[in-house]
Amino acid sequence: MIINIAGNRQRGATTLLVAIVLLFSITLVTLFTARVVLTDTKVEANNYRARQAVASANAAMDRAVAYFDEDGLDHQDGGPCTATVGRDENVDDTSCLGFTYNNADGICTTAADMKSALVTATGTSDDGIASRTIYQCLGTIDVFGGNGPKQPLISRGSVGLTGNYNIINRYTNTTGWSGGVIDIGSSASASTYTRPVGTSSSDFSRAQKEDNDVTNAYTSEPVSDRNKGNGVDTIANDPRLSTLTGDELFNSFFFKDKAGMEELADGQNQSYSSMGDFETDNGDGSPVEGVIWIEGDATLNGGTIGTAESPVVLILNGNVGISGNPDIYGLIYITGQMDATGTLSVYGSSIVEGNDAIVPAGEDPVVGHGGVDLIYTPYALDENPNPLPGLTTVISGSWRDWS
Repeated sequence: MIINIAGNRQRGATTLLVAIVLLFSITLVTLFTARVVLTDTKVEANNYRARQAVASANAAMDRAVAYFDEDGLDHQDGGPCTATVGRDENVDDTSCLGFTYNNADGICTTAADMKSALVTATGTSDDGIASRTIYQCLGTIDVFGGNGPKQPLISRGSVGLTGNYNIINRYTNTTGWSGGVIDIGSSASASTYTRPVGTSSSDFSRAQKEDNDVTNAYTSEPVSDRNKGNGVDTIANDPRLSTLTGDELFNSFFFKDKAGMEELADGQNQSYSSMGDFETDNGDGSPVEGVIWIEGDATLNGGTIGTAESPVVLILNGNVGISGNPDIYGLIYITGQMDATGTLSVYGSSIVEGNDAIVPAGEDPVVGHGGVDLIYTPYALDENPNPLPGLTTVISGSWRDWS
C-alpha cells in the first residue's frame, strides 16, 4: 500500500486557500455592508434634516401669511418686519421670526406700500445644519375694486334730514350725491363744508382735512346751508343714481356682490344675524375692523366702531336707526333707510341704498331730526395704507424655492 503524502498536502493547501478567500470575502462584504448602512444612515439623516427645514420654512410662510392678514406688514408703525431666521415655534407675533417682507422688491410690487410684498421664509433643522428658503408674493384684495366713494354722503334716493348736520369734504369737491332731492332747507341747522377756494388738498395735513371743527376759516369754507340752499358741492336728482337697482348701486362700489361681501365677513366671524349679536370690540379691548355684515333692521346706539388706522366696512342689510352718539371710522352701507335721531359721526363715507321694499312708505331713504357729522376721508376707505384683516391673497404663480 502506497500513501500519497504530497497529494494530501496539496489538498490541505487548497482548503486553506479557499478558507482564506472566503474569510477575505466575508470581511469585504461585512465592510461594504457597514459602509452601505453608514451611507444610508447619513442619507436618511440628511433627508430628515431637509424635511425638517422644508416643514419649518412652510410653517414660517404660513405664519407670515397669517401675520400679514392680521394687520398688514407694519404691526408697530416701523416699516415691514425683519427677522432672525430660526425654527422656534413659540415666539411673539412682533418678532417675525423665520420670515421677512420686502415691499419694494420690484417683483411683487413696484411701490413701497404696505399692501403687497415679497415674503422670504427660511427654515432650519433642529441641529441647524439644513436650511431651506422659499419665496411667495402676498397681496391684498381691494374690497372697493378701485371704486371707493368720493363723497361723505351718497343716497340712491332723496335726503330729508331735518336736524343739525355738518357734511365735510376737504379732499374732493362734493359733499352730497343723491339720486333724489337733497332738502337742506328743511333742516334746523345744516351746512356743508369744503376746503377754501384757491387751495388744494396738499396745502393741508391729514389731521386738518379730517377735523370736525368747522369754525376755522383757514380749513373750512361753508358752501350749502338752509338759507343759501344747495351749492355747487351738492349733486342732487342725478339719474345715474336714481335709475340704478340696489344691487347695481352696491356693485358699483364693491368688487364683490352682496353675497360675496357677506362671505368675506363670515370668513372673519363678523357676519351677524342681528345687531344684538354685534360687539364693537373683540373682547380684549381691541376694536373690530374689516368687513362686517349685520342682517336685519338695526339701531346704532352709541359706541365707537373701528379706528382711524383700523377702519371698518360696515354693511347693514335693513333699516337703521341712529340713537346716542355712535362714531364710525370707515364705510357704512345701509340697504334700507337711515333715520338719525341721535348724533352720528362717520369718518369715511356713508352710502344709503334706500331699498323701496323695506323703507317705510312715503319716507325718504335718509331722514332724522338728530345731529349728523359726516367727514370724508379716503384713508378710511380705499386709500387706507394698511390692508383690512381677512383680505390677504397669495399671488398666483409667485411661489418659488430657489434663489
